[in-house]
Amino acid sequence: MSMTRIALIALVGVGFLGYAAFSVITSGQVLGIDARLFLVAAPILIALTWAAINIGQAAIGQFKMMLNGGES
Repeated sequence: MSMTRIALIALVGVGFLGYAAFSVITSGQVLGIDARLFLVAAPILIALTWAAINIGQAAIGQFKMMLNGGES
């Protein structure tokens, strides 16, 4: 993963965390859901996203290897 992509993901993550903190302070909700539910669901969604990205990259690699007839 390139440094640009990592920096962009980090920037978006920090921005979202800032928005979430502001939203919880002002209304007690994040994206219209109770903050407690968000605190439980957010790490699960992050883990599922990370797994989907890694599985997708592995699947693409396997597909490319299949198309090349097993050559590296």
